[in-house]
Amino acid sequence: MSTSNRLIARLFVTTVLAGAAAGFLAPAALAQEPPAASGSASEADRILFEADIVEREYDDGPIVAEGDVRAYFGERYLRADRLIYNPLTDIVIAEGNVSITDANMETAFAGRVELSGDLRDGIAENFSALLEENARLAADSAVREQGARTRLNRAVYTSCNVCDRKGDPKTPTWRIKALKVTRDEERKVLRFHHAFLEIKGVPIIYAPYLQTPDPSVERMSGFLPPDIGASSRLGFNIEMPYYLAISNSQDATFFPKYTAEDGVLWQGEWRRRGKNGYHVLSGGVIDAPNSPPPPTPAPGQIPAETTPGVRWHLFGRGHRDFGEHWRASYDFERVSDKEYLRQYDVERRGDLRQELDRSRTNQLRSNARLAWNKGGNHLTIDTYLFQGLRTQQNRLAMMEQGVGRIDDARTTPYVLPLIDFRHDFQSKVAGGDVTARANVASLYRTQGIDSQRFTSSLEWDRNLITRGGHRFNFFAKARADVFSYQDLDQGTEVCFSGDAPCAIGFPGFTTGDTTDITARFAPTAGLEWSYPLARDFHGARLFLEPRVQLIASPSGLNDNDIINEDSQSIEFDYAGLFDYNKATGYDAFEDGQRMNIGLTASADLPNGITLEGSIGQQIRLQETAAFNDSSGLGEKSSDIVGSLDVAYKRKIGVENRFRIDNNSGDLQRAESRAYYRGKRLKASLNYVRLNEENIANNLVRREELTARGQVMLTRNWSVGAGWRLDL
Repeated sequence: MSTSNRLIARLFVTTVLAGAAAGFLAPAALAQEPPAASGSASEADRILFEADIVEREYDDGPIVAEGDVRAYFGERYLRADRLIYNPLTDIVIAEGNVSITDANMETAFAGRVELSGDLRDGIAENFSALLEENARLAADSAVREQGARTRLNRAVYTSCNVCDRKGDPKTPTWRIKALKVTRDEERKVLRFHHAFLEIKGVPIIYAPYLQTPDPSVERMSGFLPPDIGASSRLGFNIEMPYYLAISNSQDATFFPKYTAEDGVLWQGEWRRRGKNGYHVLSGGVIDAPNSPPPPTPAPGQIPAETTPGVRWHLFGRGHRDFGEHWRASYDFERVSDKEYLRQYDVERRGDLRQELDRSRTNQLRSNARLAWNKGGNHLTIDTYLFQGLRTQQNRLAMMEQGVGRIDDARTTPYVLPLIDFRHDFQSKVAGGDVTARANVASLYRTQGIDSQRFTSSLEWDRNLITRGGHRFNFFAKARADVFSYQDLDQGTEVCFSGDAPCAIGFPGFTTGDTTDITARFAPTAGLEWSYPLARDFHGARLFLEPRVQLIASPSGLNDNDIINEDSQSIEFDYAGLFDYNKATGYDAFEDGQRMNIGLTASADLPNGITLEGSIGQQIRLQETAAFNDSSGLGEKSSDIVGSLDVAYKRKIGVENRFRIDNNSGDLQRAESRAYYRGKRLKASLNYVRLNEENIANNLVRREELTARGQVMLTRNWSVGAGWRLDL
């Protein structure tokens, strides 16, 4: 005889799934659950219902729950408008606003589901799911098997928001539509069959099969998107990367590059991060067709370079900590020949990328360093190796233009070692900070001048601000240099013409005398004054700061007995105007008595416009030989340097840097940048004009225009483009 119970009040029902007779607990039984019968399942094997209305027509009949139904099985949780559970078939049918949440807090939604009693397997209609990392899946129907795989028909996948800020539906920035999708939770992958990639609802790419890691996976071995291109040098080329997750602390990426002209460039990268260090190694090799024999050079001409059959590159970076105070680090880059990087479009990527990519310049640099820091002591020991990338054609062109510098391994130096030590005294002297420094550099060449330099200095610096707001900075420095040279008859990379070194032009060289030792004592003292002024004027914030710096040093400290190898290049602008020694290295020293003067002003207006500007100049009592003529420094009156920036709400603006010749008034250097920084769009237009540059560094006059743009498709995806025009 069937029985029926209708509970209007909210009621909990516990069903034992191990074959025991199902029954209802009276409301009073909620306070204490009866002991489980012999052979009954554990608490994890029970389904717990909660609903507004629960009814059962007879003892072995299905249980029907309606009204805010909730069902619990272990760590899985189901909600629906209506639920039917049949203990005999162990089938759960849920209808109306169904949602299922698992232990990983991933939630699936459906209009109707038919599930097994443990809520693991089943069939869903009008299915959707919210996965980890904001990923979303939706399909007409879904079938879940063995609690580990979900098969979806006519599915859509995206990690973008599908609603706007008001909660209204919107087309996601990107999504993948596929006829069939399989989510394999054992292998942690998503497989798409007959898939389309859509951008803002527009189909872009079709693929018969795609596979991506599951959103719950941080990283997984597998193929990455290919890089396809074509060029006159390589013909058609394609790079197919494969990522290998070795362990939680290391991984590797293989990215062979097929080229129609030269075959396959085999490339790879390995990374490892540990508690005490980090290492990245990247390299590539290709057995390219051998170049034809070079023509026989004319008398006195430099022999042409040949390209080897096996060509390669090797990049690396890393460090290792030894205790709290010591660190060993390295950063190296070497190639088989000068044309290799340009030929195969190789560059440092990922963790090896640099702000200034030296693989796109004319020189590669390798460095090994040992550093020690403790208290106020700082010690670094460096070694450097250089590899020039200027080709034979570059050399001949420069020689025709009268430029002396070329790339020759015989005259390119290696630094072994470069030692720098600094000690900051903890106690103040005369109210100021005291610092002691020492620097040792040794340069060697296989054929060329070898040199050693020792520098020591003692510095004192004190800042003082008066009650009226005047800022004074007092400073003094005593410095001593010792230089030693060998093989003065062999030249350096700065002055070398074919096989004949320009030894006669080098300081200290006389016939038969190839060594020289010289010393220099260079004291400096100075005072800097500035008076920052700020005021609010009708809602605008105004700022003005005049600045004057007086420096005194003995003159004539850059005589011909010192070879300048580390201070050949300087970029004179307002940012470096108040450096009391503007030489970039130790070989040159800014001597004489001089005055640096400048003015900075800015205004923040109520309408969101910001104006900033600066202008300055150096005045000297005597000229100095520390700088070359093209630097804008060294004469009694330097070039005028400054900047002018205009911005609107920090989103759009124009920035300008300039250097004006003090004698002719000509614009010697101009850098302008117009930019826009929107929420999704970023764009910039850059103009550079360099009238003169240091010929010793082989920088020629140039003028160029560069444009860049970037559009953020999602939080993690963007597309950009760049364009450069040589004017």
